[in-house]
Amino acid sequence: MRIFKNIRLKLASENKVLAYLRYAIGEIFLVVIGILIALQINTWNENRKTQKKEILIYQELNSDLLQTKEEIASTIAKHKERIKSTQNLIHDIVKKEPYSDTIYNRFARASDDFQIIPQTSAFESLKNIGLDILSDDSLRIRITNLFELDYKRFDHLGDENSEFNISGVLFPYQDKYLFADYYKTAKYGFKYSDSITVQKLKIEDYDKFLTDNQLLKALQVTLYHRSNIVDLETETMIKTGETIKSIEEELEKLKKT
Repeated sequence: MRIFKNIRLKLASENKVLAYLRYAIGEIFLVVIGILIALQINTWNENRKTQKKEILIYQELNSDLLQTKEEIASTIAKHKERIKSTQNLIHDIVKKEPYSDTIYNRFARASDDFQIIPQTSAFESLKNIGLDILSDDSLRIRITNLFELDYKRFDHLGDENSEFNISGVLFPYQDKYLFADYYKTAKYGFKYSDSITVQKLKIEDYDKFLTDNQLLKALQVTLYHRSNIVDLETETMIKTGETIKSIEEELEKLKKT
């Protein structure tokens, strides 16, 4: 700036007006260019910061989705095991098989339900930051639909008024036929609590149990509901896997830019 000032003073003292004007315009041009370059650098720095934040969010989302996918897969396996067990129980009832501990166990476990709790901490953080930080519009929509629609369905599967309320359908029959055996006990241990000893349960009025048509219908209804749940969970697991793949592809693109 001192050099520029000296040049201006020299031109002004020599009364070189035209040269002075040219120089002044050139100096203004240089200042404008400098300002534009500074703004461009600042914009570039801000974009880099935003991109780093976007990468971090994608990584956190990916981690949550991987955990959720594993939990869904584990729950599907449990439901399928109960489907097989319930089918075998229905077969035992129809064929009037003699009473056994296996039949008791199948009946006692037929009402088991399993809740999926998706990992949502990364998505909640994303909502607080602002969804528009994700530059890929289609991927942003897919992620939002997965968390806000697909995963929300899991919240209502076991509700009292839900059509998929398996335990609610079977509990009246379990309450009716299961009773405590005064002559047999079972001991259960826990990780932190003291072990406990309780009376074993068994099926009471087994002949009536085998001929209870309402029970048979209830078992078939829950079998149908559980199969629908498996379909819903499997579809959601597939969507989760597709979203994970899309996020990993987007991460690769962002890291290369």
